[in-house]
Amino acid sequence: MSLSDKIKSTILSGIVPANQRKVGVEIEGLYYTSDFNRLPVNKTTQYSAVDLLEEISQNAKKDFPFSYSLEPGGQLEWASGPSISLWDVQKQFEDHKKIEDSICKKHFIDRLYLSLEPFCLPSDVDLIKVNKYQLMHNLFTQTGALGPWMMRNTTSMQLNIDITSEQDANEMAFLADAIQPLYSILFSNSPFMRSKPVDTKNMRWKIWEDTDSERCGSLFEHGIDSGEKTIDQYVSWLPNIKTIFKYNESGDTDLFNGTLGEMILSEPSKMQTHINSALHQSFTHVRFKTVLEVRAADRPPKDSELAPAAFLTGLLTAPKTRAAGIDAISRWSHDDRKQLVETAHNLSFNQLGPEKKLIGDWLEFWAELALKGLNERKKIFGIKNEGPLVQSFLEDVLARGPKTIQTQNMFQKTDASLHDFLRECCLDSAS
Repeated sequence: MSLSDKIKSTILSGIVPANQRKVGVEIEGLYYTSDFNRLPVNKTTQYSAVDLLEEISQNAKKDFPFSYSLEPGGQLEWASGPSISLWDVQKQFEDHKKIEDSICKKHFIDRLYLSLEPFCLPSDVDLIKVNKYQLMHNLFTQTGALGPWMMRNTTSMQLNIDITSEQDANEMAFLADAIQPLYSILFSNSPFMRSKPVDTKNMRWKIWEDTDSERCGSLFEHGIDSGEKTIDQYVSWLPNIKTIFKYNESGDTDLFNGTLGEMILSEPSKMQTHINSALHQSFTHVRFKTVLEVRAADRPPKDSELAPAAFLTGLLTAPKTRAAGIDAISRWSHDDRKQLVETAHNLSFNQLGPEKKLIGDWLEFWAELALKGLNERKKIFGIKNEGPLVQSFLEDVLARGPKTIQTQNMFQKTDASLHDFLRECCLDSAS
């Protein structure tokens, strides 16, 4: 079996029956002291992000299906357990919030419901003391201008979807990748950077586009553009990427000077471990693990955390809806898709998109289709319609523009400083 076949076999090892398909989400957050300074990352004389991770993990009941981890700049990531219905994921999130509320109130911690750090430079934020993140930092300072921003100063919502067959995986990835620029605009929530409004810039999209062009961006940008052979193209591409880190005997990470393919083959007895590691060292907006992961949504505003997940779940996991979506993107030319990636740097709905239609018109099309997909899922799985998790969000954004624009507009109407405005608008003080 070739190396590509071994990687493909790993991806497809997670296949489940169609009626048992589950989804899960990962939601990251930025945390602050009561005087609106970023929570220290590493242990110090103050309460830190590391302390927060330890305490919240200890307080979660053993029978809760969710888990926690820390991102490089101390962003806490909550990862749900997989569920067939997003309402079950929502219930998990509510259970998590009860624990988090108690801890934040106890330690006078504030939470910011934005996806981009509004004040600090990356150099103002410590890097967590984990070697793989140091290796990532060392690489990304060479491969792009904004990698340190990605690692320390951004948050996201990621969706994981079970795979039911190779064809299912190909179709989901193909559709998800094609619409990622539109998805990123729709769920943009990054209004301030360096203490200033970002105007119409889609900053988190721009940050990822300038982190490491070899392993980030759209699958399309790496020549992975076949709706029938997406996995085959992906597993041929992946081994040629530069390795960031390799796991050693003790489970820690070391530098490996070579490609991911060379890293995987360096120890035949540990090939499976290294394949799994390699799959986590691709940072495309859509990537394969043993599930499909979609990564381009900003961390949503408070009470809309599952809106991006519901939107994508409706489009990708309802067969009739997905077929309609694939039919639509199959009419897009290569130039359409190339231009759409560039168009996503700007949040204007009045830009031209594929087939010379306005971006706003395309967003309305995909929003309507996503809601149809959620209705289709209700019938397939016999579950409560998940539409309410996203419908009001879509109606608001389609009428008033992305949250990034809405929040800036609110700020411009006040005489308050940015600190004071964010305290009232986007900071959730539990003190």
